[in-house]
Amino acid sequence: MIPVKLAGIGGLAASAAVLAGCSGEAWTVTEQSSGVTSSLRGLSVVDDDTVWIGAPEGQVLRTVDGGASWQVSTAMSAEGADLRSAKGFDDQHALFATAGQPARILMTRDGGASFTTVWNDTSGSAFIDSLAFWDHSRGLAFSDPVDGSFLILRTVNGGESWQRLENLPAPLEGEAGFAASNSSIALTEDGCAFIGTGGGPVARILRSCDHGEHWDAVDTPLAAGSAGAGIFAVSTDRSGVLVASGGDYLSPAARAGNFAASTDRGESWKQADSPPFGYRSGIAGVGDQWISVGTSGVDVGSYAEGRFEWRESGWDIVAPNAIAFSPSGRVGWIIGADGGIWKLTPQ
Repeated sequence: MIPVKLAGIGGLAASAAVLAGCSGEAWTVTEQSSGVTSSLRGLSVVDDDTVWIGAPEGQVLRTVDGGASWQVSTAMSAEGADLRSAKGFDDQHALFATAGQPARILMTRDGGASFTTVWNDTSGSAFIDSLAFWDHSRGLAFSDPVDGSFLILRTVNGGESWQRLENLPAPLEGEAGFAASNSSIALTEDGCAFIGTGGGPVARILRSCDHGEHWDAVDTPLAAGSAGAGIFAVSTDRSGVLVASGGDYLSPAARAGNFAASTDRGESWKQADSPPFGYRSGIAGVGDQWISVGTSGVDVGSYAEGRFEWRESGWDIVAPNAIAFSPSGRVGWIIGADGGIWKLTPQ
């Protein structure tokens, strides 16, 4: 659900500011020049130096030097489409999925110089919301329902081919996903998958803990009951904390129903006493902190003794959409409106 536009070339780092997070750890937030002007949503951080971003008009952004420069290429087979889902494997190999029609998944193995279509929707009604991988071989793609059933695709060969999964929970009336930040799927090292939904009478998590063989669905307390409300991002950390963020993107400043956490793999959920400060489309954990982003700003959260507390970051970041950190946790990126890219490094 919810599709957007683009153009340009790469650039150099711009302004920087040092700001404190919840736990007292300081972050350096550096704005980078993307060379494009459209709203960016499809973010994948491979390592401290390599980042891929899917953009509107079939464009792909890549850096291999930590964002000192960004290269822009165009997947001609997706020209005019918004690449809101991305998965980078290394500096040459990456996958991208279009949001809206025609729905397809594209692969590059030469750093974005060329692209091949590895999956093409034949139904005419798929809408891919997110891509995620357990490892270099096994991954999932999640789409809005097709012909009255959720569409979850699985690959076991690094995205070269995809198969539709069967026996999924039935969608509720109006239930779908959100292609807002490439983060509606969270995966764990032991084979679990958690997918957030919205748009229906209740926001749910679709769950599997056997690499997608079997699924169920659990209710969450996040905002629901309208087409723009639900879960926009799901994330988990190595301690087993599972979080869901969202709200209603038509009410960007509303705090009710925009965050909940679970410590039992989604079986039960607890909302924060002090939730994030508005609709939040992306969330990521790093160290002992969590950072959430949405069109009204960025919040930094801390978790201790079963309680989440959120504070406004005060960072000068305009209309962010997505956030992700490198596997090392030493660096992260936020992307958003008007080609906005910001690099985060802890001090």
